[in-house]
Amino acid sequence: MVTDSTPSVPLCGKGSPPRAANNGVVDGHTRLMKRVAAEQDDVLCTIQLVNGDDALQTRLFDQLVDLLVETMFLDLRRAHLAGEIDRAAYVDELADLADQCRRAGLLPLPSRNL
Repeated sequence: MVTDSTPSVPLCGKGSPPRAANNGVVDGHTRLMKRVAAEQDDVLCTIQLVNGDDALQTRLFDQLVDLLVETMFLDLRRAHLAGEIDRAAYVDELADLADQCRRAGLLPLPSRNL
């Protein structure tokens, strides 16, 4: 008699294996990236509609820049969550990106000296 020594995997829901704890983080991050992309699209469309209103165009342009900066940070986090870069590289690239944004005046908080 042959027995299977493979441990059984408990199933959750409709016959699917349990989700890894990281999947919820990745799903939430994906939703956030989609929300930011949708906001970018909205701002780009709205900028065209307010042609001639310099104050509003400036405000929308500033909002667009903020969204683009946020996208850079989100994309870096996505690469880490997807396993494309390890934790050490993620931390280094995150610090570099933050420093570059601060030097360009895109992040208002100065870096803390440790």
